[in-house]
Amino acid sequence: MPEISIRSITPDDIEPLSAFEHGYYSEYAWQMNLDLDAQNYKAEFRRVRLPRRVMVAYPRKREEIFSNLDQVEAFLIAELSGRSVGYLKVIAKPDENTLRVTDLVISGPMRRQGIASGLLVAVMNMASKRNYHYLILEMQSKNEPAIAMAGKLGFNFCGFRDHYFSNQELAMFFSRFVR
Repeated sequence: MPEISIRSITPDDIEPLSAFEHGYYSEYAWQMNLDLDAQNYKAEFRRVRLPRRVMVAYPRKREEIFSNLDQVEAFLIAELSGRSVGYLKVIAKPDENTLRVTDLVISGPMRRQGIASGLLVAVMNMASKRNYHYLILEMQSKNEPAIAMAGKLGFNFCGFRDHYFSNQELAMFFSRFVR
């Protein structure tokens, strides 16, 4: 992993971060099968290979990501050699003792180098210092790279919500207990 520094967002960061390619490529998706009858509710997720590698659009508009920054718990920037290479947005759910990562974006050329993991470790440390017990990640069911990373960092699948994003895509949620 490259040596990154992590800091909070400033107003000057918004324009360069907005310019990042927010979409990503995926060769897999998690397909949900829902079986409901009078006695049972069963949701099953199955990893399926897509017919070809596809570019998946990010589920939120850039304006939505960077609005209401005064209402978030944290908005962290990862820098490498003084250049922004990634960010994540965290909201707090104090009544649930939970922090929730709603957006995590790494600059295209810098992906798959551990920067997202570094940002998440920083948030886990922040959660611990602020006495939050859980960290939740939300992501699209086609975001195979993020789902794989969540598993490597000890996050467990904890739920889903259909039509969650503004593009009506399903969201998957992963959680981890933070000490």
